[in-house]
Amino acid sequence: MKRLLKIFKVAFQSINKNRTRSLLTVLGIIIGVGAVIMTISAGEGATIQVQNQISGLGTNLLMIQTKMEHKAGINVRMGRPIDKKDFEILQKNAVWMPKLSPMLAIGAQAIGPNGYKSTMVYGVAFDYFYISSRDLQSGSFFTEDDVKSAKKYCVIGETIREELFPGTDPIGRQIRINKVPFTVVGLLKEEGSGGMQDMDDIILAPYTTIRNRLYGRQRGYTMIVASALSEDHIIDAELEATELLRESHRIEQGDEDDFEIMTQIELQEITSNITGILTILMGAIASISLIVGGIGIMNIMLVSVTERTREIGTRLAIGARENDILTQFLIEAVVLSLSGGILGVALGILGNQIIYRATGFFIPTALYSIMIGFGFSALVGVAFGYFPARKAAKLNPIDALRYE
Repeated sequence: MKRLLKIFKVAFQSINKNRTRSLLTVLGIIIGVGAVIMTISAGEGATIQVQNQISGLGTNLLMIQTKMEHKAGINVRMGRPIDKKDFEILQKNAVWMPKLSPMLAIGAQAIGPNGYKSTMVYGVAFDYFYISSRDLQSGSFFTEDDVKSAKKYCVIGETIREELFPGTDPIGRQIRINKVPFTVVGLLKEEGSGGMQDMDDIILAPYTTIRNRLYGRQRGYTMIVASALSEDHIIDAELEATELLRESHRIEQGDEDDFEIMTQIELQEITSNITGILTILMGAIASISLIVGGIGIMNIMLVSVTERTREIGTRLAIGARENDILTQFLIEAVVLSLSGGILGVALGILGNQIIYRATGFFIPTALYSIMIGFGFSALVGVAFGYFPARKAAKLNPIDALRYE
């Protein structure tokens, strides 16, 4: 034990003699560990944002749309579009989906008294407000009667209000959507931006109005959104919708569906997988700087072995064992690497806080990212420190003492 303590003491003394060089050596490790923690934590933050936005899309949400296939860089429709007939069949026969709404999505330019903005306009039914669980800040939703009579009413998000009605109440005022005048009847409560999109950059209007005034002669809906009776019955609702739509589309038994149904659970799983893969890729890219830092440690340790050849020879001549020399240089490499790991963890946590304060994007410092960064730094110290340490231990004492 005393022998090991002496080896530690000699190793620390050697590092202390060259403080500036030691600090520059661990700089790569510091940056690498900090980058790994920040990138992994950013991925975690993005995942949380996306999950929150999906949860805000609706209560026990189901989205029914025409099956699309990606061919030659474009999306090609693989079957009959989801249309009014499908909606009426679901509305009349569905047991597990009490609330349904067609949706027509169109990119448009909205013009107000104080500006204009390119945005997405969604044509929906009154039930959509129940399905989406969006609350109002002021005004009211358009009614089912407004939908039936295709009134030119709309409900807007906070981002639209800021662009078109800065500092004023938009309720009762008009905006023009692709030159068609709409009266603003409601302002949605702000939900914020992040993840996939700005949830407040939205205009909702009766789908009948959008179909008649803006959608042209395109057949069918963008999708039908529905809410299952309860969370426990999402699968029942999906099976029910599949059966009804296969009957509506006259799909024979054994033939593939020409539509697809996405549930809220499946959407969360898909987005989690995507953000997870992106997090791994970003973490892998950031870890390259750790490898570069490890190469720096190996380079400096090799220089140190060369500079201290006579010292190593003297120690070997007076009784030091090869294992003692190996342990000493390996400890120096690991201490340098772990010191960089500790400072890198501090840098990563501080960097997350700076990004949050500067952008408002919440980045939770994931505990496993700290463990990965710190563990990787220790591994780098051992891996890149072993070769110089072994070279020092294998020096011939006589040749080392003769070294100039």
